[in-house]
Amino acid sequence: MLFIICIFLIFLVYSIWEYRRHRENLKALAIRVLVNGSRGKSSVTRLIAAGLRAGGIRTFAKTTGTAPRMIYPDGKEKPINRRGNANIIEQKRIAREAVIEEAEAIVFECMSLRPELQRIEGNKMVDPTLYVITNVRNDHLDVMGPTVYDSARFMMASVPKNSVVFTAEGKIFTTLKREGDRLGIRIVSADADGVSDEEMGGFGYIEHRENVALALSVLGYLGVDEKKALSGMYNATPDPGALRIYRIKESGKEIHFINAMAANDPDSVKLIWVKMGKNYEHKLVLINCRADRIERSRQFADLCARELPADGYILTGYRTKVFKKRALSLGIAVEKIHDLEGRSVPDIYEEVLSISRDGTLIFATGNIVILGHEIVDYFASKVGYGS
Repeated sequence: MLFIICIFLIFLVYSIWEYRRHRENLKALAIRVLVNGSRGKSSVTRLIAAGLRAGGIRTFAKTTGTAPRMIYPDGKEKPINRRGNANIIEQKRIAREAVIEEAEAIVFECMSLRPELQRIEGNKMVDPTLYVITNVRNDHLDVMGPTVYDSARFMMASVPKNSVVFTAEGKIFTTLKREGDRLGIRIVSADADGVSDEEMGGFGYIEHRENVALALSVLGYLGVDEKKALSGMYNATPDPGALRIYRIKESGKEIHFINAMAANDPDSVKLIWVKMGKNYEHKLVLINCRADRIERSRQFADLCARELPADGYILTGYRTKVFKKRALSLGIAVEKIHDLEGRSVPDIYEEVLSISRDGTLIFATGNIVILGHEIVDYFASKVGYGS
């Protein structure tokens, strides 16, 4: 019994010491930004960090999205290799690494989904001086719902009292503002209309205007010149899940492949479809399905039937019959569905090529995990390859 008590006391003393050391590390980082929200967190994290670096502020950043990364003050990146599942305790190690790198600022992408964990991450693990909410979408409502208004309230509940909130959310900004007023937290709305087409044209990939406006709003508050901030953003490495158009020429035709898999909630996918699809006459939607995400497959079937009118729907991955059954029940014609369940990526590519015309848009959505990365990488490898 005495041995157990001694072990417990040692563990308790160590935990207190470790937490105090973490708090000292946070204090050493004068600017601490935590980026939360439904979509665009990784991109906004990168944009803010790039702008801070361009403004002469030594900055460390960490993304948690498609491919977790540590981004060092010189812009170089290092993948985060985890032995198990992601855990918010990881943020302690990131803060320690930032202090070792003598960073003045750190930009964290929020890791947690569950409201109780978001509160711990916001108030204890990061304690941000600035808190960013990219947007509040119809996603992860099983954890943060049941409605987007609940999600908004949960996000605001994780903001420390001394922090300032920046957001590009428009539809339910009133809810965020009301919660901010109730909690005594200042909230700033970023205006996407303030970013010109010329400024958006500087990106080498497809960036969302709202993300840029949000990052500029944060950077302006921190005193970074807008031109310097934009220059830094243009030269920064985009997130692996960034929206891109891959132009592939093969078999006497050119097809355009858009990777929208990182935007896997219905609202975000619809926005990208409306923005990109209007320029194409012939469109095919590629949906990558997962056997362990059955409800997600049904959601994408609903989305395709109601919001993504296309000339064909290509199903890849596993348990594709869930999507197919739902899509047929919603009126999508059976001849429009090309079920490639279990097929290899080269086979998928050849099938897509065979049903495409010159100028076809291939709009890839669904799950990036399990085959999704391979599909994107394979199509990307074909850019400039064919004849």
